[in-house]
Amino acid sequence: VRAAIRARQKLRLTYTSIGGAVTMRTVRPLHMEYWGRVWTLTVWCELREAHRVFRVDLIQTAEALPDLFVDEPGKTLTDYEASTSIL
Repeated sequence: VRAAIRARQKLRLTYTSIGGAVTMRTVRPLHMEYWGRVWTLTVWCELREAHRVFRVDLIQTAEALPDLFVDEPGKTLTDYEASTSIL
């Protein structure tokens, strides 16, 4: 996952939610963060066309795809941070 962030390489994730639902997502990995007990991965999700944060321990598979990505307005980590900042 970290290599994909550095290479700006899309990932195909198989993810199990806390409720047990399994989904497959193609994502642009943007940032990993440690929250004491849990690592999270902030992404641009192509399925939902929105930023999402996934718990890394709930990712079942992460396949690096040959597709690379470039910054696009609204899909960057800066855009995510701006949308979640408290004024």
